[in-house]
Amino acid sequence: MADAIKFIFPKIPNLISTIINHYKNGPPKPSWNLIFHLALVTTRLTLDSLYYTKVEDVQRFTSKPVAISSGFAVDQVRISNEYRKNAQQHIDNLLKEYEHLIDDEWNKLDNLEELSAEWIYIKENGFMQKEDKRIILYLHGGAYIMCSTGSHRNITSSIAKAADAHVFAINYRLAPQNQFPAALHDALAAYLYLTNPPKDAGFSAINPKQIVIMGDSAGGGLTIATLLALRDSGLPMVAGAVGWSPWVDLTHSMPSILSKECDKSDYLPPATLQFLPSQAQSRFFERSAALAKKIKQSNKPRIWHESLDREVRVNQYAANESLSLPYISPLCAESLGGLPPMLLTAGDGERLRDEIIYFAFKASQPSKYLLPIYNAGKFEISSFKTPSNVTLEIYEDMPHVFQLFGFNESTPFSFQRAAEFIREAVASASEKSTSNKITNSSNYVRISANKQVFPLNESDYSVLEWQNVGCAPTVEAPIKTPMKTPNEVKIRPLDIIVYIVAILAIISYLS
Repeated sequence: MADAIKFIFPKIPNLISTIINHYKNGPPKPSWNLIFHLALVTTRLTLDSLYYTKVEDVQRFTSKPVAISSGFAVDQVRISNEYRKNAQQHIDNLLKEYEHLIDDEWNKLDNLEELSAEWIYIKENGFMQKEDKRIILYLHGGAYIMCSTGSHRNITSSIAKAADAHVFAINYRLAPQNQFPAALHDALAAYLYLTNPPKDAGFSAINPKQIVIMGDSAGGGLTIATLLALRDSGLPMVAGAVGWSPWVDLTHSMPSILSKECDKSDYLPPATLQFLPSQAQSRFFERSAALAKKIKQSNKPRIWHESLDREVRVNQYAANESLSLPYISPLCAESLGGLPPMLLTAGDGERLRDEIIYFAFKASQPSKYLLPIYNAGKFEISSFKTPSNVTLEIYEDMPHVFQLFGFNESTPFSFQRAAEFIREAVASASEKSTSNKITNSSNYVRISANKQVFPLNESDYSVLEWQNVGCAPTVEAPIKTPMKTPNEVKIRPLDIIVYIVAILAIISYLS
């Protein structure tokens, strides 16, 4: 309790200011009520507080499990490294031509802890007792740096209930300790575990047509990367995928990433988090320097734009020179055809909005939306020209992964639509569908704050004419004043009195 008070205390002035501005000047978006507005500001302040914190502390703080209803079962699982060894063969083949751009420690499995995961499902349904199963392989968000299966239980339990499904969420390896392709390696190992489980797993092999891969933010990008890995490896494809605000462009090349309007309506920072020196950071810098030397000594042709030639890493998941690889930034793939049906959502006020929109149209019309710099001419020789079926939903007034927040009508509506998509995707893949919704052409819609659905046209988005996909913008990391840790915060009695009086005065005024 004491730590919680110390954590909240420095934020009180900002929260008071937010309350005043909400009623004096109005919220950043018309549909935001006060509670939603405060939740967004609190999230932004929390992310700001992570600047210049040790990454190990950030990972501990953001990985704490949240409480969920007692009506759900949570079964812990350990996946043998034999599945990583099997997945390693596929990853090696996929990345053979890019090995000079990759930190090769991802495949050193000796003494590596087994991949941990958990099943979440409704208790009364029992574990794998239904013949017509729906399995959701869930990949959590967190910029590839933080969070866990436990931190995302609100989402995984809610979607398990809404879709009447069993959710299998994994704790893939996090950066900066584990560079690309460690997360992709773990996601593929989880797929192999589900489709060919050990004898003591408690369930029989799951048909890929009964599996939907789902993720939010970085987990959404990893979801698409996993689809590409399955496609390019010739492995049996899953029934479909759901990406909530998927991060599909790690080069940060699309306009909305630096939008001033998004400064008001989103909680994501415009630049990568910076961390205090620590054991993990020291090791990361050593490996980054070694990889940079390896890349310079390579005689292979460059596949990245000159805008990525900079000393500072754009992010801690992969080297700048490898950010345009399709399994890191799916938006930069030579073709996004030949993928299973996908449901992609974005808030119209979020920083990742433009890359999600461009990705959706590029996947559904792969011969039209070609990348002007990286992959000119490569689409013609691609084996995957068949358009992918994409449902794109842009939610009015919403920020990044708004499904994490309640207090608005869009969140339960998004869960409902995702559940319908998952049910239909599995039914269609299993040829048990009667509606044929998934097999129809791609669908692009805008959803208002009061749940009205309007069709979208390509002409609604100027970003589809953007010519700098994959070209990193020139932007300096914002200078942040390190926020005090809970143990450093000194609470004076007079401060408490002042804040209590201020809050009571606001409440009295509003009432």
